[in-house]
Amino acid sequence: MKLHQFLCVVPKAVRIAAGSILAGSVLLALLSTAGFLFGPAGNNGHCGTGAVLGLMVILFAFVLSTWLLGLGYVYADARRRAMQPVLWVLILILCPHLLGFLLYFVLRQPIAAICANCGAKNSVNQRFCAWCGSQQSPATTAGGPAKSGISGPDSMIAV
Repeated sequence: MKLHQFLCVVPKAVRIAAGSILAGSVLLALLSTAGFLFGPAGNNGHCGTGAVLGLMVILFAFVLSTWLLGLGYVYADARRRAMQPVLWVLILILCPHLLGFLLYFVLRQPIAAICANCGAKNSVNQRFCAWCGSQQSPATTAGGPAKSGISGPDSMIAV
């Protein structure tokens, strides 16, 4: 998945929050470095401390922003797949060592189908809409006979 596709799924508010965290950390790192270099104590051998502190702040903010973008992606992706997004975000927050992300990507369902009658999201396996009760059309492929295992000139898919 490309970065642009990933960021298009993440809600805009989460993208803004992650960008703000990164921008604030860079500003804080610059200020802390400048404070250590040009502070009242002068340059008495501690000039590297400000740079190390600034890099640690940027690294922490990068990890926090990446984790926040991951939470936003799972929330939006779970909504697309007719899963419970708040439950999955809570699982991600409470499971240690990124185990929640692994669980989500192993257990996620296919992208939900939209009912042609009412527009509600339904599971791909449902034959009837859970909201209005209308019959759902089965997902068809372009090569219907090829799916059943029949081979020959009639089973070729036109491109």
